[in-house]
Amino acid sequence: MGKERPLWCVLTFALTGRRTPAPFWEQSLDQWDRMFTAGVRAYLTASRSAVPLMLPQGRGVIVNTTANVGALPYMANLYYDLAKHTVARLVWAMAEELRPHGIAAVALAPGFMRTERVEEAFRRAGMADRLDGPGGPSETPAYLGRAVVALAADPRVIEKTGSLLEVGVLAREYGFTDVNGTQPPPFRMPANA
Repeated sequence: MGKERPLWCVLTFALTGRRTPAPFWEQSLDQWDRMFTAGVRAYLTASRSAVPLMLPQGRGVIVNTTANVGALPYMANLYYDLAKHTVARLVWAMAEELRPHGIAAVALAPGFMRTERVEEAFRRAGMADRLDGPGGPSETPAYLGRAVVALAADPRVIEKTGSLLEVGVLAREYGFTDVNGTQPPPFRMPANA
């Protein structure tokens, strides 16, 4: 049996198709463009389109997803790390402008979600046996969706505006579960990752 790959290698492989991350000066600027166009710019564009629909109501919530940048180490990919931090700052800045209009903006950090792309990355990295192990993906996308529904239904959501919130924390606060009835805790990178 070969040396076990750290979890961050699986994440890198899922994002880039490379087993080890390239330093930023060797990465294509196309990768930067994809992360900022598909991530940050898409969030800004969607939010910009949604606000005029919320203004007449004097309330609403904009939710953008990111990672809990405060709880995770540097993910060995400058573009990815910067994109995740930028989303958190984008939400904070939007909250400053939206608060007087009763509209909340929050960044929502799911845990390690078990999506088809993540499952395939584990398989391609020869780590399918770690899918159900410690540090493996433990949340379904429905868990994140239930967090969004809970936030949208909260009449006091404005008190959370500008915040980076974790799905696992919100599950306990609002009392929702994942599809299997569990409440996975907030994601933390395993020590051996």
